[in-house]
Amino acid sequence: MIDCDSRRYLGLRPATVAFADWRTRHDRFKQAVGDILRTHAMSGVEGVGMLLMGIPGLGKSSILASYIKHHLAERDDLESPGRSKEPIILVSVPAEPTLKTLIQEILLASSYEGSIKGTVGELKQKLNEFIQERGVELLIFDEFQHFLREQAKSNTRGVVNHIKLMMDKHKLAVVMAGTPAGYRSIAHYDELYQRFAQRQTRLTPFQIDSEENRQAFGSYLRACAGFLKRQGVELTPLAKKEMMVRVYVATKGIPRLIAGLIMMALESTEHETVITQKDLAEGFAKTAMNPDLGNFNPFCASYERVLERAAKAQKKAASEDLKNWDIH
Repeated sequence: MIDCDSRRYLGLRPATVAFADWRTRHDRFKQAVGDILRTHAMSGVEGVGMLLMGIPGLGKSSILASYIKHHLAERDDLESPGRSKEPIILVSVPAEPTLKTLIQEILLASSYEGSIKGTVGELKQKLNEFIQERGVELLIFDEFQHFLREQAKSNTRGVVNHIKLMMDKHKLAVVMAGTPAGYRSIAHYDELYQRFAQRQTRLTPFQIDSEENRQAFGSYLRACAGFLKRQGVELTPLAKKEMMVRVYVATKGIPRLIAGLIMMALESTEHETVITQKDLAEGFAKTAMNPDLGNFNPFCASYERVLERAAKAQKKAASEDLKNWDIH
């Protein structure tokens, strides 16, 4: 991972470095964090779960990191003379997980200092003892699409059953974050899926097909502009309807791509303090963020042609969204 000082050394502008590290807590972000909080609150009462789902680039990892950071900062009971608590463990699910590799990954993701060698039975005991001793309340599985039946096959049933047993035994709250493929996988395991049925948060790209959606998108773009202004950079108004459509066509409304576009424009501009539509065009031309467009640059083309592309993009997005959540 490249830190801020290293990025400055590599020649990036200070505003680019700052923007790369910034995350805006827009409405969808806040809703997801609130859902995690409500799930976590059930720990110790009942083993309940939450699914946090969406295609890559919508901020799932940022949401998880924000929740963990703020929750731990607000706790004043983590250290005592006789006990050190670890209420949250965040684990990235390995590809093609077996029960053994999953337990090992959980232990590695925690502050556990013992050996992670041994039989599955021995590892189960080590994990159970750690959860009890350290007061673990919330387990977060990131990239849970790796439970996918086509990948995990015979391993999946054992993994799923053990997660269910941990939730029951320790009254753990569990959050699973990942792509729609993970949802389609978990939905086939009714005994586990039922525990996640009450709280499912689906993140979607920003859209421009209704006034409500345009307002949400505009609010996000204004937040981006506001942050840059505090860094001394004036960004051409992206929340105006025409520019919003151009940004949507360029990025499909995906926050990671929007941030990437702005950073490319920051590095492309000849001016230290202004980002124009020309800078956005040049920045976009240096990326391959939207292969569907080919050589089409939405910041150079006429607005009429951009509107045509937007209509096609919205139709495709609606079709993909239906496909994403079809479990059959």
